[in-house]
Parts: sequence; C-alpha cells; structure tokens
Amino acid sequence: MSTPCIKVKNLQKYFKVRNGFLHATDDVSFKIEKGKTMGIVGESGCGKSTLGRTIIHMHESTGGQIFYNGEDVTKVSHHELKELRTHMQMVFQDPYSSLNPRFTVEQTIREPLQLTHKYTKARNRSCH
Repeated sequence: MSTPCIKVKNLQKYFKVRNGFLHATDDVSFKIEKGKTMGIVGESGCGKSTLGRTIIHMHESTGGQIFYNGEDVTKVSHHELKELRTHMQMVFQDPYSSLNPRFTVEQTIREPLQLTHKYTKARNRSCH
C-alpha cells in the first residue's frame, strides 16, 4: 500500500474566546491518496476553512498531526514551511475574499509563481 499524499490524524484547532475555548476542529482524521480528490462539505461555520488553514499552517494546530508524503509536517521551521507551501496550497470558495479585484488575471496567476521563484522577470518579458 502506498503512502498517502496527505494524512491528517486527530487534528484539533481551538481558539481562545472570552469564556474558554472554541473548538473549531476537534479530532479530525483522514487521508488523501496521490492522484485522488477529496471534498469537505458542511454547514457554514462548521470549521471547513479552519481545517484547510490549519493543514497549510495559516493557523497553528492545537493538537494532532499533519503528514505530507509520509513526513510529519505538524511542526516545521519557517524555512521548511516556505518550501512546503510550494507544494500545498488552498483554493478558497469565495472569490470576493480571495481575489484582488484590482489585479488582472495575469497578475493574479503570476503573483504566487513569483513568490515561489517559479516565474522570473526574464520569463515574464518573453511571454509578451
């Protein structure tokens, strides 16, 4: 049996609130095999986006483990996180909160490629 591309084991994300803690995600486990797709559905406010943000380290997890290609990436250094984010990204459902309306389509596509150094100025000039 092959190693899952993504494996989440007992993942938790709690937020401190006035009267204690809000359990945004609690004891979530799943795996995604390479070449497969998984959808997460649920009511508004049930923790879907928080789960995704926690997996890609936009939020720090409260507990549990995250594995990428068999490697535990739950706690990674800033440098390791930068490299990891070239492989793991999130597509947000609401375009109004995730896309800059002042950007052209080209700018929107180019920005993450430039941030990950996969799109250089020389290549930029040759595309016009």
